[in-house]
Amino acid sequence: MHNNLLGRVLMGLAACAVAFFVILGVVAVLPRALQDALPDNVLGGAAVVLAVAAARRFARRAR
Repeated sequence: MHNNLLGRVLMGLAACAVAFFVILGVVAVLPRALQDALPDNVLGGAAVVLAVAAARRFARRAR
């Protein structure tokens, strides 16, 4: 049981890291004017949404 919880935590952390790098990649290809216009909260929110979606997908697959 402990191993399963640890696996879920690690999957959640990995999902957060992947979401962070995906968001950074998307922002990097945007034009500079659009990058400056986007508030930091939008980028952070997008990373959280992607991380939660990925974590839920991995958690369902493990069952």
